Amino acid sequence: MIDTVSQWVSADIHVAEEHAEIAMDFALALGGLAIVEKDDTFQVSYALNDDIQLVLNELKLFLKDLDPDSSISEDVVDRENWNKNWQAYFKPTQISDELIILPEWELPTDYSHRVKTRIRPAMAFGTGTHETTQLCLEMLETCIRGNERVLDLGTGSGILGITALHLGAAWIDAIENDPVTEENIQDNLKLNGINSAFRLQITESPELNPPYDLMLVNIIKARLFPLLPSYFDCVRTGGKVLVSGLLATEDEEIRELLADSPWKILKPYTKNEWIAYLCEVK
Repeated sequence: MIDTVSQWVSADIHVAEEHAEIAMDFALALGGLAIVEKDDTFQVSYALNDDIQLVLNELKLFLKDLDPDSSISEDVVDRENWNKNWQAYFKPTQISDELIILPEWELPTDYSHRVKTRIRPAMAFGTGTHETTQLCLEMLETCIRGNERVLDLGTGSGILGITALHLGAAWIDAIENDPVTEENIQDNLKLNGINSAFRLQITESPELNPPYDLMLVNIIKARLFPLLPSYFDCVRTGGKVLVSGLLATEDEEIRELLADSPWKILKPYTKNEWIAYLCEVK
């Protein structure tokens, strides 16, 4: 049975603008979920457990080294109240004329888009509001031709795999290592009327069924780099790989990593300070 966390620590972090992206990257690498940017601060949430003080202490030390004028304040939030707070933040996100991401309280009939992915905001990262997810969705829309078998690595809320099915993919193997995400993924599958063709595995050692036609990866650098080489051979020759979750300043490092892989970068996509890559398997 999945252990559902009932309380979270929400940390509001103020840091100089030039350090904000690095600070968010580190906060996520410590196990943070659901980054919310607010004016000159950002908020990150952590499960309230026995390790929380160690995590917060490490975060505070990193922030002070990064920016001596940084500050952090914490608050314990019940799960229900945290989700309610999202309603003021999470709005419909138009990806293209054909594709839109809608929070569950929006009526799909109010929108004329051909593809409407509905998402219940929760503790899982991946609601369509962040640039890294938007970049993946933009690339995904150009890649799906119909009947693809897709590997969604680090599925989070399930948003990419669900959208791939809406676009015409035939099958999704969705891999996640955080059990906290399962309830939200199941909610999102129900919201989108998906009861088959989406296999979720929450494990560090998934059972794969390669070769896939398409692989989706939206994971920050700290987790991505150690993980990626294990999946270099999962996609068929001529198949596509979408890599996101990276800062533009990490471009050289990801190109060095992929230089020794069977993946050829076809096109980089950028949005603000983030970068993503459309790759083809050689």
